[in-house]
Order: sequence, then structure tokens, then C-alpha cells
Amino acid sequence: MTRRTARTSPEWYDATRSRIAATGYRSAPWTGWPTWPFSGELVQRDLEPPGEECPRGGAGGVDCFICEAAAGDGGDYIVWRDDVAMLGQPREDVPLPFKAFLMPRRHADLSDLEPREAGRMGELMVLLERAVTDVLDVPRTHVMRWGEGQEHLHWWVLGRPTGVDQLRAPFLPLWDDLLPPRPREESRADLEAVARRLVELAGGELPWAVHDRD
Repeated sequence: MTRRTARTSPEWYDATRSRIAATGYRSAPWTGWPTWPFSGELVQRDLEPPGEECPRGGAGGVDCFICEAAAGDGGDYIVWRDDVAMLGQPREDVPLPFKAFLMPRRHADLSDLEPREAGRMGELMVLLERAVTDVLDVPRTHVMRWGEGQEHLHWWVLGRPTGVDQLRAPFLPLWDDLLPPRPREESRADLEAVARRLVELAGGELPWAVHDRD
């Protein structure tokens, strides 16, 4: 079988620009969804041509703050860990009932995971949602990965409050950016409660609990 040669990024851009010139941009379907966080007219930005890839933080494990947290005692960033993975608290204050990062302990991107690591990460996604829904008034979690800012793999795990349907589905991260944040001690207490439940379900340890005993 002859394998089709994939288009280069500039070729994709030129073809897409030609289609835009011929038909214009498509109308955004989600402006009428009840979960869309904005009202009023949207103006489509022009599609810019491809350029150099933006560098990612911690590339090659150099100056990676996630690695630094993994190598040390976790500080106030790591709320749960085992020998493969760890759960981190966002540095910024957040409004949602739950927001955390599930990450490998070693410096690895998604495609770098070894089978054992990949299997454990998948298992933890299941058990983490169970821990969140057991402890908090959250019906389910949203698990996302972009990988554009930091090279060290980090799955975003978000939970919305039960019954707040306006925050459902793909716009939950947008609402997270727009809503005023909760007091950090409140969100931290919720994270620690989830972490305790995760220990019961998945094993692992709570670095901050050791600090508290000290």
C-alpha cells in the first residue's frame, strides 16, 4: 500500500487560508450553548502563519519546577505521591471545588512514559475521580492535557460543583479563569481531604502530613 505523504505545516496553512478566502470562517456553534461564558458578538482573529515552535518550560529537565518539587519534600505543591506519580496543587488560587495536576515523578512527556508508568497513570485517573466524588460535592472530574507550557507531563483534573450545569463540559476551564478564586486555605483543605481518600484507594503517601507531624 502506498503511504500518503502528510502535508507540511505551511502547506496546511496555505490550503486553509484558501478555504477561508473562498467560504469565510464558520459560525461558532457554541455561542448558543448554555455553558458558553460570554454574551455579545465575537470577532474571529485572523489565522497567523506557522512560525517557530514556542519553547516549553523545563525542557530537557532544566529549570523544571515540577522536577524540583519531586526531588525535594514536595513543599506546599505536592499533596500526594507514590513511586511513579504525584498530585500537585496549582500555584494560583482557584474558584472550582477541585483543581489539581496529576504528574509523573520523573521528568517525562506523554510519549516518554514507560508501560508501567502509563498503566499507573491511567489507574490513578480512575481512582482520583473516585476520591474526588467520594469526598467533595462534585459529580465527576474533567481530565485534560495540553502540554504546551511545560514539558513535564501534567494532566489537569478539574471538578465542578454538583448541579451547576452552566459549568458543564468543555468551557469549565474558561469559567475557572473568570470566576473569583476561593480562599487558598479552603481549596487546600479540600485537596488534602481528597489526598487522604486517594491513599485509601491507591496507596502512596502525603508529604505534607509528615511535615505536620514534625
